[in-house]
Amino acid sequence: MIGAIYARYSAGPNQTDQSIEGQVADCRVCAEQKGIQIVEVYADRHVSGKSIIGRNEFQRMLRDAEQHRFECVIVWKIDRFGRDRQDIALGKLTLKRAGVKLLYAKESVPEGPEGIILESVLEGLAEYYSADLRQKIVRGMRETAKKGLYCGQPLPIGYTVDENRHVVIDEEKAAIVREVFRLHNTGARTRDLIDLFRKHGINGSRGKPISQSVIYRMLRNEKYLGRFDVQGVELPVEPIIDPVTFEEAAKHFKTSRNNAAGRAKVDYLLSCKCFCSYCGAMLTGESGTGHAGKIYHYYKCGAKKRGAKCELKPIKRDHLENRVIESTVQDMLTDEMIDTITARIMEIQKQDDAQNPAEQLRKQLDSNRKRQRNILDAIEETGAKGLAARLAALEDEEYELLAEISRAEIKKPRLTEAVIGAWLRSFRNGDMNDAAFRQRLVDTFIAKIEVRNGEALIFYNIRENGPHSKVRVRSECWR
Repeated sequence: MIGAIYARYSAGPNQTDQSIEGQVADCRVCAEQKGIQIVEVYADRHVSGKSIIGRNEFQRMLRDAEQHRFECVIVWKIDRFGRDRQDIALGKLTLKRAGVKLLYAKESVPEGPEGIILESVLEGLAEYYSADLRQKIVRGMRETAKKGLYCGQPLPIGYTVDENRHVVIDEEKAAIVREVFRLHNTGARTRDLIDLFRKHGINGSRGKPISQSVIYRMLRNEKYLGRFDVQGVELPVEPIIDPVTFEEAAKHFKTSRNNAAGRAKVDYLLSCKCFCSYCGAMLTGESGTGHAGKIYHYYKCGAKKRGAKCELKPIKRDHLENRVIESTVQDMLTDEMIDTITARIMEIQKQDDAQNPAEQLRKQLDSNRKRQRNILDAIEETGAKGLAARLAALEDEEYELLAEISRAEIKKPRLTEAVIGAWLRSFRNGDMNDAAFRQRLVDTFIAKIEVRNGEALIFYNIRENGPHSKVRVRSECWR
């Protein structure tokens, strides 16, 4: 597995680079134990974890994750990843969408297990609002396209937008595009086409010089035929290239016969959750081919895979994953357990309120209103006119505090028992064969799985004396 390390220390008199060095050292030990190859270290120095603002390395790490530069990120503890639970949830959501796991070097269950479920609720709500926003944006784009208007999508070289927001041909650049197609069809080299754009001072849509990949996409871009599809709506646009010239250009590209599906990445649902009960190593995915040529997928002790001796036998992926999913649904989706989890999440949220800017602002608002009442009482009793200016200033301050509270609540919304309970009960309607649902169930409820020959012990995200499951599994080899 390919991984990265993220480290951070806050501003303070006793905070130095030694903190970063210590975190990185512990994370490297964790990586070595789990068989993870570290390819990058990201470190924010002298930066608070209360917000992602100013954490340039953290944001670079998220961008690299989206580029699939690594498969996991190791942090020393969850508070190094962030201190604002909303930011933590959104950061984890970004990693999850990129298929990147978040691991902790010095804590197996960060900040209390129910905190993970709370973060999962926040992630789910963020996904819901993101999907809802996307639907509204798509609907707006579709309605705009029906009017024949430009919707903001990138335009190919040779097209522009007029004052009425219609896509029209930029004749100066379109002439160069036509020449590029003509030269390509007569056997010109790609470098000659790049030089032609450079000679006329034409760059790509983002201002970067034309590259070989841009040329490749251009010669296959059907928008040059006037085909502008916006969410199923065709914009009325004049073509730059005629169909015969376009089809001739397409003949010059060889279609790959490689089967991409055969090279697709195999997903292991319980990756980074399963550990060998004999030696403590993390289980990793492995494939093997049977006598009939069929490919099988297994979980195998990571230490054994690296050559160490361990008595744990490989376990069929599908069998282990299905048994874990079935037990999790049975144990964690009962009314009693959901009520218990909801109550504990509300406790965590109440503790978080002490650090919530909105709560501090509400206290200031209460103090402000109390002072206003005192001034009004004084005016009624004494008729002192000099207090009117002070009252007006407090009223202005009250208005500003109300606005600040609204902004703080938008950034960090408060979850009610009804919202949390409804979110947890929504798992009951999930399809146990759906990959997205299975992943969400594992990420939300399962803290750790210890595997032995013939059985697996599942530890759930619930505090001491909480439930755990022991399930029977078949340990098999494909040889």
